[in-house]
Amino acid sequence: AVVSTQSTGATRLPLWILQPQDVSDREVFETLFSVYDNDVQIHYVPSLARARITFSSIECAEACKKELNGVELDQNCRLCLQYTYLGAGDKQQLDLPASTKQFLISPPSSPPVGWEPVVEMEPHVDENLIEAIRKLGGKDLSGEELMLIPQEEEKPAVTLKMSKSENKENSENIVPPVNS
Repeated sequence: AVVSTQSTGATRLPLWILQPQDVSDREVFETLFSVYDNDVQIHYVPSLARARITFSSIECAEACKKELNGVELDQNCRLCLQYTYLGAGDKQQLDLPASTKQFLISPPSSPPVGWEPVVEMEPHVDENLIEAIRKLGGKDLSGEELMLIPQEEEKPAVTLKMSKSENKENSENIVPPVNS
């Protein structure tokens, strides 16, 4: 069940109410609502041509809407009142819409049925390559090409080519010693 509140909204209000030239124009409008409740509060929103009218009770708001909705304000304008509704029951917020489909962006929290992890092999460490790099430790290799491991039957050769250093102080081409 939809529950009405003690507020109502007046829409399509003319400029003579929203931005009156004479204070009495607005007072005439406010008098329409003070008949139903002496503690009525009216908040004007000129940019939307609306006003929010808050009564002290739901009964006052319902009586006002029932009797004043459609009343002629001037030759070109009728008063249009609308209820402000709450959601069903005691809730103070809207319910989420019913989800018909859920599209998940993130992967599932558990793997699919039948999935098994791949067993990875131990990493291959080439002792010859490590030994050749260790022998180079601390040498300036500017402009040199060094064969670290010669080519064998099914294995390619490992060659180290270093660019020439234009600056003698540049230590980029010096291979640091490897501690074992």
